[in-house]
Amino acid sequence: MQSMKYLCNFYLMIKRLILIFFYLSQVSAGVSKKILQSNEQVLKVKVDITATTESDLYPLRFLIGLPSEKLPKVSIKMLEKTISPFKSEQNMISSYEWINQQKLKGLQTATLKISPRASANEYFKTILIEITFDKNKLNYEIATPEQNNFLEDRVLNWNVAKSWSFKKPVFNPKKVYTFNGQWINFKIYEDDIYSISYSAIQDILDNISDIDPRSISIFTHKNSGRSKDHSFNQPIEDNLVEIKIKVDGEEDGIFDPGDKIIFYGRGNSGFDIKDMDYKWNQNLYFNSNNHWIYFPDNSFERGRRISFLNQPNDGILIDYGIANHHIEPDLINLESSGTEWLWNPISNGNSHTVLIDLEKPKNGVNFSIKSRFRGYSSNEGVFSQHNLNFTFGSLNGDQIGTNLSWSGSASRTFSESSIELGLNSGLNIFYIKNISNDLNSSPYIDYFEIQYGRILDFSNSYYFRPPVLGQNIKFYFTGSSPLNSKIWDITNPLNPSWISINDDNFCYTYGSDSLKLYLFTNEENITEISDLEFFGEYDFDSLRNNLIQTDYIIIGPKSFKNETSELINHRNALYADLEIIYREFSAGNKDPMAIRTFLQWTQEEWQSPHPNYLLLIGDAGYDYRNINGFSNIIVPTIQVQASRSYASDDLLSSIYGNIPELATGRFPAKNNIEVSNFVEKVLKVENEPNLGPWRQNITLIADDASRPEPTHGSISTGKSHTLNSEQLSSLVPPSIYINKLYMIEYPEVSDASAYGVLKPEATEALFNYLNYGTAIISYIGHGSPTQLAQEKLLELSRGDLNQIQTGTKLPLWIVGTCSFGHFDDPLTESFSEELIRSKMNAASMVISTSRPITVNGNERYTSELFETIFSQNKPSDKGIGILLQSIKDGTSESQYFHLFGDPAMKVPIPKDTLIINNINPDTLKTLQIGTASMDQLIIQGNGNGFIILTDANRDVNREYEISSETHNISFKLPGPTLFKGFFSFSGENFNTNIRIPKDIAYSNLPSKIAVYIHNQEKEALGFIDNIIIVGGEETDDVSGPKITFETSTGKKLGEGDHFYFNEDINIRLSDPLGINITNEIGHEIIIFDSENDISTNATNDFFYDLNSITEGFINYDTGLNKKLKIMVRAWDNANNPSEKEITLTSIESGKLRILNIYNYPNPFTNKTQFSFEITKDADIEIDIFTLSGRKIKNIRYIDANAGFQIINWNGRDIYGGEIAKGVYLYRIKAKSHDSIVTHIGKSAKY
Repeated sequence: MQSMKYLCNFYLMIKRLILIFFYLSQVSAGVSKKILQSNEQVLKVKVDITATTESDLYPLRFLIGLPSEKLPKVSIKMLEKTISPFKSEQNMISSYEWINQQKLKGLQTATLKISPRASANEYFKTILIEITFDKNKLNYEIATPEQNNFLEDRVLNWNVAKSWSFKKPVFNPKKVYTFNGQWINFKIYEDDIYSISYSAIQDILDNISDIDPRSISIFTHKNSGRSKDHSFNQPIEDNLVEIKIKVDGEEDGIFDPGDKIIFYGRGNSGFDIKDMDYKWNQNLYFNSNNHWIYFPDNSFERGRRISFLNQPNDGILIDYGIANHHIEPDLINLESSGTEWLWNPISNGNSHTVLIDLEKPKNGVNFSIKSRFRGYSSNEGVFSQHNLNFTFGSLNGDQIGTNLSWSGSASRTFSESSIELGLNSGLNIFYIKNISNDLNSSPYIDYFEIQYGRILDFSNSYYFRPPVLGQNIKFYFTGSSPLNSKIWDITNPLNPSWISINDDNFCYTYGSDSLKLYLFTNEENITEISDLEFFGEYDFDSLRNNLIQTDYIIIGPKSFKNETSELINHRNALYADLEIIYREFSAGNKDPMAIRTFLQWTQEEWQSPHPNYLLLIGDAGYDYRNINGFSNIIVPTIQVQASRSYASDDLLSSIYGNIPELATGRFPAKNNIEVSNFVEKVLKVENEPNLGPWRQNITLIADDASRPEPTHGSISTGKSHTLNSEQLSSLVPPSIYINKLYMIEYPEVSDASAYGVLKPEATEALFNYLNYGTAIISYIGHGSPTQLAQEKLLELSRGDLNQIQTGTKLPLWIVGTCSFGHFDDPLTESFSEELIRSKMNAASMVISTSRPITVNGNERYTSELFETIFSQNKPSDKGIGILLQSIKDGTSESQYFHLFGDPAMKVPIPKDTLIINNINPDTLKTLQIGTASMDQLIIQGNGNGFIILTDANRDVNREYEISSETHNISFKLPGPTLFKGFFSFSGENFNTNIRIPKDIAYSNLPSKIAVYIHNQEKEALGFIDNIIIVGGEETDDVSGPKITFETSTGKKLGEGDHFYFNEDINIRLSDPLGINITNEIGHEIIIFDSENDISTNATNDFFYDLNSITEGFINYDTGLNKKLKIMVRAWDNANNPSEKEITLTSIESGKLRILNIYNYPNPFTNKTQFSFEITKDADIEIDIFTLSGRKIKNIRYIDANAGFQIINWNGRDIYGGEIAKGVYLYRIKAKSHDSIVTHIGKSAKY
């Protein structure tokens, strides 16, 4: 017996391998690749291209695993130059180049980019690639399961590269500093000298008398208030860096009244010395810089203190320094995106005034100004010409430099040096006038900066720099030197020093070839900080340690942690409080790069295996500093400022290069309720999946090829949406049923919208697909954050989300369009956000773009995603976040694609397969019964299944006109559904029957059967697609289907009956030959609602009963109708029709009523009966009265159940005597726990 089972298992394995080979041979996409050879020395790849859309000529990108950082040699042969079927709009690039060289999960990688184009109108059909690797004697190790899971679908030569992971050195963790003491936090907003008094600390620190002031330290972040740059592969620096301070009164070792801390602190923005230049650094992310005062428990510790610098004895005499003044009010973000914030517009004919108060400018020292502008047109879409004029003193004052002229929306910087005009000590006015002839010109000013010579004196605090380099300087200060005045050398802001001024007002400094920055101040007039926050003991190492190991990280605010607790347990995840990330990786500053630094720490310092999944819980935005007052960023994203700015979560987890190190998803929660709903959704999908045949369906949607007009996109672009959807269909395994919603197939309806038409039938079809259930819904075409297609296939403001009622049949959405996932605008919610937020409805996961994307990029990346989801022509078992990584090639367009949802969730399609051994007979005939025989090893014991027989795909060619020119497009649509039914089974081998209708294609093309089976826990798919169907014998049956009606509880309904308000009813159809469900024209199942004058095609809503091929039902939604009058028309498989009409009324559910009362016979001779219906459980009494009102009989029936009742009366009175002939009254009374209803009627005896 055991050997027989082994043979059976072996037989099934061989059949599966044959099926996989068959699948692979059927795939025919526009671009295909084949690995010819892959070993440690060489990788040879053949690429075949048959261009049907422009995306097929998009540059190819292959992620290659490398044995070292050295790029390998590449040989490319371009063969079969061919005329392109369309003119490409892409820019020509070199034949190939290496891009994005980086470490990825411990493996050195680089992306090989190859263009298949020979010219604008030609391309190469075949490309042969040969990559030769240098042999290196390096220490490698075999990839871990986690690395394999992350990289095997991405690295082209993974079969070899999995052995090239660099062997990690013996774990040498980065030192984690521990602190034993107490902390006080405070914030600084501007660069300056500050003090903190004893009394300010005394107010919040209890043990102040025990503190030795010599042990006090102040820490800040390494960047000292500035945000971290976004470059990759940065070393992880210390979080807290101690700065040098002065503590007045510390000499006695006692912290007492009058003592104070003096230090140089930096705010969030200011001038920095960088690359031998003095540049303003505008902080785009946070408004203050966190500092931390540390009071160690060990009073013998000593903090760092400021000291005086050594000074030379002489130098060149100079009485001024170079000073800068920068003005940059950030008021408006024109794109509501990116990091570019601007000041004010300068409209045509108007001017902008810049007021600058300067102290002691030195005459004879030239000054310079610099100002940046962004081109803008007051008329959107108009390419404006700009011309700015700069004057000093007045509008007609001295002109500065030449006019600044440019066009469009580009930025320009006005820079003029060596200006000889005399500056005022005090107010200086600069005018910038727009003198353009273009009335639409309205550029924005970004900033204004002036550099000038400042006389050195003993007035208020000010910054200055030496005007010369490389020489010792003898600075001279005018006026009388006040007590406690100093020059601070703040060239290194973390390590300031003092420079003394002698009694003759001279200050000597050593010459340097690098820039220096000094700050003169009088310590009697410095700003005191009083806003302090006590933190007590805090270690800064709850995340910044070397002890943690997890595969899954959730980042969110502390307030969301309780709501995610079940998800944390489910994923065995670590919840990283965002505030703690800020404290431990950016000293408390809300720098988005703190998240990347934290993730880098998890990859380098946590225990192996390192995390693969990242879930961000919280909404994002572009306004980090809440300038516009609408921002409510909970978990930030990274805004990329480029020619087209965009938001990308990828750049939070891209550590060593443009390709992310973790599979990342986001749930854009705004509040705790949304988090709870999301967690409930994830757990429901994974712990209690709604198993059923909907998981065998995917739906492909393509925008209308006949739209838009050429002004909105080329003809080939319009076609490409449908053609690329066809390519996607070729990637889907045959065991999966494909719905195709191609919008060219649906009629237009005139509309007053911008594009003038709607396609409501397409929208209705989409709702039907969603509400029935589909595992994946894919869209390719035009869109926006709130709309799909110009014809408004979906529109958020129309309330379409409310029409989606999937319940727990939650699909994965893959929406290849523009900005459908624009998640960072606080004033507009995108469709993707609303789909994933929908409570137990609409979507389990959404993949879409955060910004407008090119048609080519959109379609190429969608295709690559489908290739990965159905790798080896079977559904992948990987988390959706891992699958999405397959398209992350480091380009900006790949970074547009975001996952909204849990990155570890899986595509809701069965991964296991069953085998359909044969169909008996092997050639099916119309009106015949066929039997499918199947084997499976997945489900033990009993299970249920669903089988669907479809006719051969239909070849469709559609003609349409654009601008009076005729165009055409060809594609395939699914063949009609010939049979679909449910069956039960038990064991490994089983059969089920199907019935063949007369309405077949009568072609030589084979039909297909797909099967889905499941029990409570497991599921599997199978198919067979070489089924031949031919015409059979005629039948003598001329009767159409029997049509009946019943309530949802199975109660039969007749003419005039009732149903509960808002209760669905079932329309039952039965026929010995089965029901025609082919949807062929004229043979549809039609339901006509005459009350509302609505005709509905209900063919797709019919389902056979379990194990039946003759009888089934349609579930009909009665809506809010109080009266229902419907006519049903149906056909059997021999095309015999039937019609039936019924009129029903609704009653309120839960309300006691007596209905459908009949007394029969009436009149009666000896006995009669009362039949009626009660709408809820009740006690029943029937009283009989004479016409004078005397009760002669009482009949009781206790605890009657809701429904029909029949009560007999023998025609005798209460004493058993026979009553006289005549007319009597009867009263039926029904009494429930909360109500009593009665009915009075007449009954006669003769």
